[in-house]
Amino acid sequence: MKRHGKGILAGILISATLVVGIAAYSTGDSLVSLEYWKNTIQESIQTEMEQTIAQALKEVYEDAASKVQTDSGQESQQPDSNGLQMQVVRQGDQFVLTQGSSVLMGAGVVSLSHTGTVVDVTTGEEIPSVSVLEQGHRYLVAENTSGTAVVDSGAAYLAVEGSYQTQKGEGTGHPFVDVSASDWYEPAVDYVYNKQLFSGVSTDSFAPELTMNRAMVVTVFYRLAGSPEQEMSQAQASFQDVKEGSWYYDFVRWGYVHGVTAGVGDNLFAPEQSVTRQQILVMLHSFANSYLKLTLTGAADLQAYQDGAEVADWAKEAVAWAAANGLISGLEYGTLRPNDAATRAEVADILMRFEQRIQTGQ
Repeated sequence: MKRHGKGILAGILISATLVVGIAAYSTGDSLVSLEYWKNTIQESIQTEMEQTIAQALKEVYEDAASKVQTDSGQESQQPDSNGLQMQVVRQGDQFVLTQGSSVLMGAGVVSLSHTGTVVDVTTGEEIPSVSVLEQGHRYLVAENTSGTAVVDSGAAYLAVEGSYQTQKGEGTGHPFVDVSASDWYEPAVDYVYNKQLFSGVSTDSFAPELTMNRAMVVTVFYRLAGSPEQEMSQAQASFQDVKEGSWYYDFVRWGYVHGVTAGVGDNLFAPEQSVTRQQILVMLHSFANSYLKLTLTGAADLQAYQDGAEVADWAKEAVAWAAANGLISGLEYGTLRPNDAATRAEVADILMRFEQRIQTGQ
């Protein structure tokens, strides 16, 4: 049941291009001002393009809906009178979809399995069973087909139309649309979020691949210490590039005074500088030794890793300790990547392992 949605959409884009060309010459002035173009012509073109594309997509959808019923001779099933019903859903929630129903995918990770034919109306293509739905695409359940959409991310946004049933899952402890059950770092994200060591970059986004800077990391260590407000108020330190009133001012003072981190020299802290994987391990080693007063044992042979020689002399003790205690493991091809910038997901995983294996003695 392959449709010609791609051809139709290509035609839409060609038509939109013609609209732009016509509008550009309709003023009769080839030297039309940039301001007039932005404020008048461009806005008009954008509106017209959106209307054209929306109408064409509607026609593709209606054509697909009618064709899935043709062979059976049945009358096309009409969607509910309320149309698309917006849903804010959680991990494990399920939607059982029947013939004629459709889903418009918003944000998050949702997989769809089905027993017959499901059409991606946006592209006009059939999708295989157990497909991850693409953001902004609309899917139609065809004749003699049932499907089950399952939410894999912590949260998701979608709209459903037609006949369907819902089943609530157990959910998860985090509300992030960009972290799903299949991600290796989900347990760590769930852990640091519920321990209030990390927050999201927004209410529903964690940004696991975003790298962390020195200001962010020292803030996390403050939370790992239990957010000792009295210690923060008593901390005295001054860096030329850490201005009073900045969000990280107090955290940097606390981290420096309590031996969690030092400056980078010349009375600078470099709060916006990205932290590498070996730097985060040095800071963690210092936090455990200087602040928590833990006796740290274990040292892995760094020569066992392909890039073990790349670990800086000042970081070898901390990296060897972390490797020996399972806080990090060899990555692809037995590498440590000590000089790579540490991502939020990686730091979350390291801190989860530290709390579970070192700080709590498990």
